[in-house]
Amino acid sequence: MYYSSITVTSFLLGLASLTPLTGAAPAPTPLSIEELGGARNAWASDTSKVSQFLSAAPSLTGAALASQAAAAFAAESDEKAQKAVLDKQFARSDGDDEVRAAKAVLERPDTFQAVLDGLEALASAAGAGYSAAQVADAVGRINETRCRNVLPAIDAYFRAVGRVLDNGVTAVANRPDNCPSS
Repeated sequence: MYYSSITVTSFLLGLASLTPLTGAAPAPTPLSIEELGGARNAWASDTSKVSQFLSAAPSLTGAALASQAAAAFAAESDEKAQKAVLDKQFARSDGDDEVRAAKAVLERPDTFQAVLDGLEALASAAGAGYSAAQVADAVGRINETRCRNVLPAIDAYFRAVGRVLDNGVTAVANRPDNCPSS
């Protein structure tokens, strides 16, 4: 089989353009101070909304429970978007060790997703019909994982942002009043 030197050269140049000479993917562009602060602040706001709902939920019933649970579900869902923004900066292999550990916690199905599932159940038509005892039980299950696993992991992300911003502000995820004691 005969290949012209032009064909071979074109092929090799095409390969070279696909892969950097180091063989590694180019490093991601770091997020700006504004992007980091904005993602942290939006995440903190969403976390606060969910915590406020979980604090109030035991006293809610019917349509009010379902409506406020739906708003909390939307806020918790949005938290995942803010996490994804911060993961670009901190969860890389050369990123922040504490955030990588927190990311592993949040990505387990028994943490972040369990909170979403619990909020979704409260927001459903079935949730609107829950008795006070059923609401208390559902909130207790959500808070068990959220207060012990999810919120401390979010705090790790907030600390990482604080180290980059270096503005003296240490943000922590707002806890509901009814978090179980450690």
